[in-house]
Amino acid sequence: MDVTIVSPEEKLWEGEAELVIARSPEGEFGIMRGHIPFLAALVPGRLTVVSDNDRDEYFVPGGFLEASGSGDEYHVIVLADDAERAADIDVSEAKRRLEEARRESNEDTDQRVEASLRVEMARVEIAESKGQ
Repeated sequence: MDVTIVSPEEKLWEGEAELVIARSPEGEFGIMRGHIPFLAALVPGRLTVVSDNDRDEYFVPGGFLEASGSGDEYHVIVLADDAERAADIDVSEAKRRLEEARRESNEDTDQRVEASLRVEMARVEIAESKGQ
């Protein structure tokens, strides 16, 4: 199936893949060729693309995934709010950002501050688990 991952800044990945794994508010899900048409909001977490025995992993803080088509015309597009390769995340920087978000959440209970805290928690989780 054709897979494209884009953010407002760049196209991060494009090619043929066997499987895309992502996380929605309902939980983790996987998409393979022939899946029923599907649209999902993405929550902060890991996005995995499996192709030719390769596994590319990204951190996405949110966005949308759309899967549709049939046969050879099946495609998946991920519209990520932002994204970064999991391998490129610096663990110490991720932890610093998480501590900053925690301080802000202690001072302010605004929903945006809480959302930022969830994003940074997911980033640290992915940074600490890369290579496992």
